[in-house]
Amino acid sequence: MSDQSSAMQGKILVIDDDPIITETIEILFDSDVTVLSTDNGRDGIALAAEEKPDLILLDVKMPDMDGYETCSELRLNPDIADIPIIFLTIKNESTDEATGLELGAIDYIAKPIVPQIIKARVKNHLTQKRQRDELENLSTIDALTGIANRRRLDEYLDTEWRRATRNKYSLSILMIDIDYFKSYNDNYGHQKGDDCLRAVAEAVSLAPRRPSDLVARYGGEEFCIVLPDTELASATEIAERVRQNVAGLEQENSGSPEYGIVTVSVGVATATPSSDDFNFDTLLELADKQLYQAKESGRNQISS
Repeated sequence: MSDQSSAMQGKILVIDDDPIITETIEILFDSDVTVLSTDNGRDGIALAAEEKPDLILLDVKMPDMDGYETCSELRLNPDIADIPIIFLTIKNESTDEATGLELGAIDYIAKPIVPQIIKARVKNHLTQKRQRDELENLSTIDALTGIANRRRLDEYLDTEWRRATRNKYSLSILMIDIDYFKSYNDNYGHQKGDDCLRAVAEAVSLAPRRPSDLVARYGGEEFCIVLPDTELASATEIAERVRQNVAGLEQENSGSPEYGIVTVSVGVATATPSSDDFNFDTLLELADKQLYQAKESGRNQISS
């Protein structure tokens, strides 16, 4: 596949009440880009929230809800607020363009659309978004283990805590610590210690099974799993899978007097967010206290 074709891959949403515009754009991009469409702002907002497109082409002049109002509504939803928006309009006054840009649009294309121009601009914006996403991904991945880092964990916890508050469901957290890891490093060296961290990260990542579950490196030899919409009983089952997966590696650890292999202890905490005086930091603290209890109970244990 050429660089040009890969740069064109992506998903765009067209919100325009003119079916000719939508049909023209669909033909223009053919199979290079997935084109979604709707003829009104309200459905466009719902479709954007459901499909998470890479780019939105938004007509300014539409009945009921115009493009400016639609843009404002899109920016109010934190899950889709960052999706780039290009306005399509027959208007050409600088004040109209300024209004769109002030609302957060990244570009402005006048109608009637010129196929070569709209294709070039969409291609450029999709390429830029892909590059931004790649940079963002690099900044949220732990370099050693390849799983999410602490920054990504904090961002995800904040998002999922707010979502759980809105939807009134439970949020569970697992805090995981490698038992006797300092002794492991002392006995086998830091290179082997890094290899151990990578192996444990992979084993831990196999325990949760939903795309919405996040596995992250919390720091040092500690890991964390965020489980949205998960009750304590289910979270405890996942914690047991974590423990079994790591023990199943059967990786020697002479510094572990009880087991002789690498093991983990897991603390589990669950909450249903309901007030401002209890936040995800408090939930992390509860999980950490349970982790301490698991350590005190003999390690290679779960406490919930």
